[in-house]
Amino acid sequence: MHANLHMNAICRSGGRSAVGASAYRSGSAVSSRSVVACAAYRSAEKIKDERAETTHDFTQKKNVLHSEIITPKGAPDWMSEREELWNAVEAGEKRKDAQLAKEIVLTLPRNLDHQQHRDVVRDFIQHNLTSRGLVADYAIHSPKASDGEQNPHAHILFTLRPVEGDGFGKKLTGYHGLDGRETLQEMRFSYEAILNQASTQADSEIRFDLRNLKDRGIDRAPQPKIGPKVAALEKRGYRTEWGKEVQRVKHQNHARAAQASHQRFNQLAYQAGRAVDDVRDDIAHKYYEVMYGPEHAYGEDETQNQRGHDGFQR
Repeated sequence: MHANLHMNAICRSGGRSAVGASAYRSGSAVSSRSVVACAAYRSAEKIKDERAETTHDFTQKKNVLHSEIITPKGAPDWMSEREELWNAVEAGEKRKDAQLAKEIVLTLPRNLDHQQHRDVVRDFIQHNLTSRGLVADYAIHSPKASDGEQNPHAHILFTLRPVEGDGFGKKLTGYHGLDGRETLQEMRFSYEAILNQASTQADSEIRFDLRNLKDRGIDRAPQPKIGPKVAALEKRGYRTEWGKEVQRVKHQNHARAAQASHQRFNQLAYQAGRAVDDVRDDIAHKYYEVMYGPEHAYGEDETQNQRGHDGFQR
């Protein structure tokens, strides 16, 4: 059962307004480039973007099962309003290359139902984001996967500044903050624990291990995601460089798996052959011992070793 956690930074780039780079990387069909647009797209809502002086309408977007804003204790009521929240975040950052927010994408396992997915996401947010004073805006999507089943996942867009009074405080970014590897690892282990607890409560025997492949002792390269845009191009017959890279890694992993399977088969065959030889030798020795005595079964030297110095069988 698959589950995972990824984090993306949402930044202004090249003097443009807000979040276009992040929306593009995540496969979003967002034409406007603002954190407000990103929030509207994730939640499938219609939101006015004050900085860009436009309105983003994604109310026709499908497969959005639920969206919700979770604030830390003591946060003002206006932070629970999506339009007010993200317009305030956009207006509060002045740099052309400002990092505006971060997004965590949680792959949700199929052994849990929709209500359990919501509980898992809320628990994760409370343990890792609102506990730091941050505001989190999440949406659960469930499009079709490549195997024809549903692909439930959650997008969690969260502020970088904790709530202070009626506004926001100092950013928690930096190597020892939200940008650090340790923080990401901490969040990943937290998600693993929450998932395993939810799976136990659901009377499921499935357990999750979110460590990387190397730490789990798996000799396999990480499989890159092809993404919806590249998948659409490939489906129409276009050969893309990223599609080629995805296939290359896929074939490489299949070859590694085949080689490992062949090595395991050879090892098992050798061990089975040794076991058969040992059993056959034991049967032959017992037969000769019963029919002709120990001397014929084991030889004179071995028989003497089995006897004590007084000449009696031990």
